[in-house]
Amino acid sequence: MRWILAPSLLFIPDISGFTKFVNDTEVAHGRHVIAELLELIIESDQLGMTLAELEGDAVFFYRDGPIPDFKTLVGQAQRTFGAFHAHIKEYETKRICDCGACGSVHRLSLKMVAHAGPIELISVRGFQKPYGSDVIVAHRLLKNDVEDSEYLLVTESALGGAEEDLEAPAWSPIRQGALTIEDLGEVGYRYVMLGPLKEFIPEPPPPRSFPKSDRPLQRETHIDLPPAELFELVSNLDLRRRWNHDVDDLRYEPRRVNRVGTKHFCVIGGDLIEFETVTDDFGEGRRVYGEHIPDNPFVDDFACYYIVTSEGEGSRLRVEVHYRAKPFPRTVLAWLFRFRFGRLIPRIVEAIKETAEGPEAEATASRAAELIEA
Repeated sequence: MRWILAPSLLFIPDISGFTKFVNDTEVAHGRHVIAELLELIIESDQLGMTLAELEGDAVFFYRDGPIPDFKTLVGQAQRTFGAFHAHIKEYETKRICDCGACGSVHRLSLKMVAHAGPIELISVRGFQKPYGSDVIVAHRLLKNDVEDSEYLLVTESALGGAEEDLEAPAWSPIRQGALTIEDLGEVGYRYVMLGPLKEFIPEPPPPRSFPKSDRPLQRETHIDLPPAELFELVSNLDLRRRWNHDVDDLRYEPRRVNRVGTKHFCVIGGDLIEFETVTDDFGEGRRVYGEHIPDNPFVDDFACYYIVTSEGEGSRLRVEVHYRAKPFPRTVLAWLFRFRFGRLIPRIVEAIKETAEGPEAEATASRAAELIEA
C-alpha cells in the first residue's frame, strides 16, 4: 500500500434511479442499457482521471496532482451530462422494444460528486484501489439534502478555499449546503443544477423509413406464445439461430440491446450478408421488428418486418417483405427475388412457430422470459 499525501480528486458520477430501474423492470435489457451508459461516462472523462471501480450504478474516479478548479469541474460535468442524455434521447428514438426497461430509460438521471483529500492506494491482486476517510466522505455525499436528482456537488475541500470567488455557469446559480457525516463531522459543499442543460441537447434525427410495397410478400400465423416473448424470440439476436436454420454463422455485439441502426452479419451458404435493424409504423398495438439489407443485389429498399399482435392467449405473427425493383434492365431480378422469398417466408414463419410450440418450446419460452422479465 502507499499514501498519496497531496489531496487527490475523487469524482463519482452516479446514475439516479438505477435501483428502481433494475428491480421493477426487465433485468437483461436494463443491464445492457446501464452498461452502455457506464461506458459512456468513462469515455467522457477529459481530466485524465483513473477509473478506480465500477459500483453498480456509479463510476468511481480519482486523480493525483493539482485539483481542477471549479470551472473545469463544471466543464467535465457538463460534458458527461450532455453525453449521457444525448445517448438516452437517441435510444428513445431508436428502440424497438416496449419492455419495462427499454420504456423507462428516459427516467434515468445523473448526479456527480467531486471531493478532494489524501488517499491511500491498496493493492488487491494487482488492482489499485483508493482507501481512506475521504473516500468514505465522497460516497456518503451521494446521499445528501439536495432535492433535485441531477446536479454537480463540489465539496469545500475540492474548492481549496476559493468558495467566495466562484463563477456560476450561465445555466444555473451556485447553491450552498452541508452534510453531517457520523464520526467525520460536517462537510460543506457548493452545487449547481444540471437539469437545465437538457435544453441544449439536440434532438436526434428520426429513424429512416423505407417505402412500402403495394404487394408485399407476406405470411402470417397464430403462435401460442405471449406477444412480449414472441417479439423477444424474433428480435433478440441471442435467440436467432433457434429458428433461422439457414444461417451458418451469426456475428453481432451480444452486450447491446437490439435497436434501429444495429448491424449484424449472417453467413449463409458461404456468403457474408450485412443486416441493419429498422422499424416502421404498422398501426397501433403492434410490435414491429424489421431488418434491411443495405446492398441487396436483386432489389432496392429491401425491408423484412416481423409484426406481432395479441391474439387470444397467444399472438399473431405476420412477416412482410417490402422492396422496390431496380431500374431497367435489372428489373427482371425483382421477379427472381420474389420467387425465392416467396418460398422462404413460409419456411421462416413455420420455423418460428415450431420453435415457439415444438419439442424445445418450453426451453425457448423460458429463455425469452428470462431475457425480458425481472
